[in-house]
Amino acid sequence: MSQEKLFAEFPDVSTEEWEATIQADLKGADYEKKLVWKTLEGIAVKPYYRKADTDGISWLLNNLPGEFPFARGTKKTDNNWEIRENIYEENVAAANAAAKLALERGANAVCFLHGTQADCQALSAGIDSSKVYFDFIENKSIIKTHNYHNAGANIIQELSIALYGGLEQMDALTEAGQTAEQAAAQISFSISVGSRYFLEIAKIRALRILWANVLKEYGVTGTAKIHVCTSLWNATVFDPNVNMLRVTTEAMSAAIAGADSITVIPYDAVFKKPDEFSCRIARNVQLLLKNECNFHKIVDPSAGSYYIETLTEQIASKVLEAFKKFDPNSIEKAIEESCKQKEKLIAQRREVFVGTNQYPNLQEKMSDKITTTSSIRRGPQVFEELRLQTEKSGKAPKVFLWTAGDLGMRLARATFIKNFFGCAGYTVIDTNGISSVAEGIELVKKNSPQIVVLCSKDEEYSGLAKEIFPALEKEFPGIIRIIAGNPKDAEELKAAGAQDFIHVLTNVIDSLSSYQKKLGVA
Repeated sequence: MSQEKLFAEFPDVSTEEWEATIQADLKGADYEKKLVWKTLEGIAVKPYYRKADTDGISWLLNNLPGEFPFARGTKKTDNNWEIRENIYEENVAAANAAAKLALERGANAVCFLHGTQADCQALSAGIDSSKVYFDFIENKSIIKTHNYHNAGANIIQELSIALYGGLEQMDALTEAGQTAEQAAAQISFSISVGSRYFLEIAKIRALRILWANVLKEYGVTGTAKIHVCTSLWNATVFDPNVNMLRVTTEAMSAAIAGADSITVIPYDAVFKKPDEFSCRIARNVQLLLKNECNFHKIVDPSAGSYYIETLTEQIASKVLEAFKKFDPNSIEKAIEESCKQKEKLIAQRREVFVGTNQYPNLQEKMSDKITTTSSIRRGPQVFEELRLQTEKSGKAPKVFLWTAGDLGMRLARATFIKNFFGCAGYTVIDTNGISSVAEGIELVKKNSPQIVVLCSKDEEYSGLAKEIFPALEKEFPGIIRIIAGNPKDAEELKAAGAQDFIHVLTNVIDSLSSYQKKLGVA
């Protein structure tokens, strides 16, 4: 088939035609509210991107891999990166043995987390020095932003801090007598990568562009050497195996973006010292990305993605704008505000941590498996504290789901409530539709719950509540009566005996904390 015939069969569709079709499908609904979402950084993400979205991006013109401003990466023929592994052993001999094992099994470099300057020689004995890093030695030429990321900083704040640190170090080194080229060669960046897949790819690419332009002002052609570490902010204690999936997508973002080296944090590092198995899984994430997925062979795999190219430009522009106003004395407060924004989304379960604040494993117990504590602030921690509180109390409250009426709505709302109270480790008793008040009362009597939640359709609640709640109050005066949902006739339902309403707008943390106190769990 000729090229002309192929193109004739797939004619170009204009943006106007796309928009007309979308508006027709929306049937009058607000385009911005339905299809455009804003990131925490204030970036408006559209439902689709076309070539026209990238037309004004100057660095896309004649920009090849390995060339200024290095959006395409620093390498011209491949995308290889260094697999770096953290060594968690505190004993010097054990740490040295663990490092050698890691290098034998696929790691390209190791980073010792424990020790002193005096231990360096013993820790690295028998290991090529070019493959050794020491996290406990202060090196101001490595600009680290991990603590800011894990404290809740957004991407613009992270990169602004990185640029500020890099500039400070460039000035310090050149003022000490080094040439700009010598100073630039010493500086590298060590950053965290989170779970917002495309944004994290764009973040790393934007850092290279920004630093290349900084170095250009010093008369140096080059860009950032970037080490990437998977995030601890979103790592969970409950359902910890999910952490393996989280770090895989994070490592993918780093690799696709062209990171120079990557460290994958073992899935159990937030609640215990990682063992040989968890370190092996972490290492194998990167080995799999290289040897089975061939991520190291393709230079800048995201090149040409209108979405990622546009995100890269938007992030770089916002960072440059923020950097011009950067105040190191106020950054802590700004990060605290960013963290509060994130925590609000987490409390409403609009920011999901699978297995912790959504789809919890109700049979899982973790309190006896936690052997280490960390000062790092994590997003899921507030939910974990509630559930651990329940575990340690030894008395998990029972929640009885009184399902009735419309099949679809009662099932959906029962699932919602099961996840809601499951987040705090409560025992949830589900039912397959209760046909009469007498049947329900008998089931409640048999299971002895502290809470009963009526799950049905809004339109059916009034009739059901007027029958069920007075009977419950008579038989079980202390029992808590809840309705799943946010019906318009809430006042009428309160008069019928409803004491609370749980729905998608409920602040889960506030609500569960209140129930912990009411039920004597706190």
